[in-house]
Amino acid sequence: MTVRAKPRRPSGSAQHNPGPKGDDLLQVLVENVRDYAIVLLDPDGKVLSWSPAAQRLKGWATDEIIGQSFARFYPEEDIQRGKPQNELKAAGQDGRFEDEGWRVRKDGTRFWANVVITALRDNNGKLRAFGKVTRDLSERKEAEDKIKKQAQEILEMATIPVVQVWEGIVLVPLIGTLDSARTQQLMERLLQHVTDSGSPVAVIDITGVPAIDTQTAQHLIETVSAVRLLGAEVVLTGVRPVIAQTLVHLGVDLSSVATRSSLAAGLRTAMEMLSLAIVPKADKP
Repeated sequence: MTVRAKPRRPSGSAQHNPGPKGDDLLQVLVENVRDYAIVLLDPDGKVLSWSPAAQRLKGWATDEIIGQSFARFYPEEDIQRGKPQNELKAAGQDGRFEDEGWRVRKDGTRFWANVVITALRDNNGKLRAFGKVTRDLSERKEAEDKIKKQAQEILEMATIPVVQVWEGIVLVPLIGTLDSARTQQLMERLLQHVTDSGSPVAVIDITGVPAIDTQTAQHLIETVSAVRLLGAEVVLTGVRPVIAQTLVHLGVDLSSVATRSSLAAGLRTAMEMLSLAIVPKADKP
């Protein structure tokens, strides 16, 4: 029997264990990224594979979604408009497409997402697949919407002032579109001011309101009724011919409300209700 000796290593050298290849490290990265859902699509938009983060975000199991169209991630209204295919087309033409909008999970719930679709081509320029990266921005969207809502509420409060123009008379000059939300705010602020000031007359001026619909007119009537329940009266001013015609066509009955065409006439009426009168100042002797 012949025994072969093992070759001796050079003095001072250590055994080298090859580490993971770059492709393996990339796969590890994809599998461990938690904030970005990565999906690989074929040229027709069918799911070839996806990352664990995509499964957590979207809710489908891997065997449920592989081979399915990525259109399943979009709301029905977007599917009807052809949005998924239009995005693929844009990515194919420009190499990349980015969008923010609503996406849906398996259970039907929606989330606000940033989506980037990248066309993947071989060395000959042939389209092989699409890479789709999705990030859930629902918390950011919720915060932005909250800030917008607060800003709108502040703006509406600034545009619906309640002014104490005379002892016992409050004035609400309305400017701009009078929608349901603003008329509700009008009622709340006016009732609070009438209660706090004890004013027996409230003047609502709609000179700056371009149009009134049925719902808005109904809110105005409800506001008048609510003020009267507090023991005060309302004078509605700024009823221009176009507004008057609209109210007649809508069948809105304001016969029980004191109406005037101008703010000046309305203030005179309000003062008469309080048995007040404006008289010329007497000249000094």
